[in-house]
Amino acid sequence: MRAPFLFFLLLISTACYSQDRNVKLRTLMEVQGLLAMFQQQMDAGKQQGRDQAKQMLDQVMSGLNPPQDFKVRLRRAADEFVATLEAPWTAQEIVDVWAKAYGTSFTDKELDQLLAFYTSPLGKKDIAASHKAMPVLNTYLLDRSKPVFERATAKYVADLQLIVKECKCRK
Repeated sequence: MRAPFLFFLLLISTACYSQDRNVKLRTLMEVQGLLAMFQQQMDAGKQQGRDQAKQMLDQVMSGLNPPQDFKVRLRRAADEFVATLEAPWTAQEIVDVWAKAYGTSFTDKELDQLLAFYTSPLGKKDIAASHKAMPVLNTYLLDRSKPVFERATAKYVADLQLIVKECKCRK
């Protein structure tokens, strides 16, 4: 009878420890402003996609004189391209991946010290852990982004080719 009770207490204490550690990591990520930083990176990526689509569309249009309905279709294809490039993850998911990779470098006590004394010598360890975790995050993002970009680009180019073929409006 006593063994199941002890197992239950161990299970609860482990869950509480894990939850407490996750709260500390989340708080540390917020204090460091990581969510805003990653959101800025995602917004910049969206803008880069829009700029790329506009540049590609401008290049296609420079050799055409399409009627209005084909101009609309070409712009719609560009909008679809941009939408397809949008990351299927959120800035919060990036922070969560970062927190897991980053958190393995610190004990629970060290997380308390980081939250309380971010400018202390432990702050230097924070910087080192950030450098250690960044390649993990970069690999994650590159791996997830590459197939999305390749599929979107292939579809966009195919859409443009079909529209131009149907238009029969080359200069």
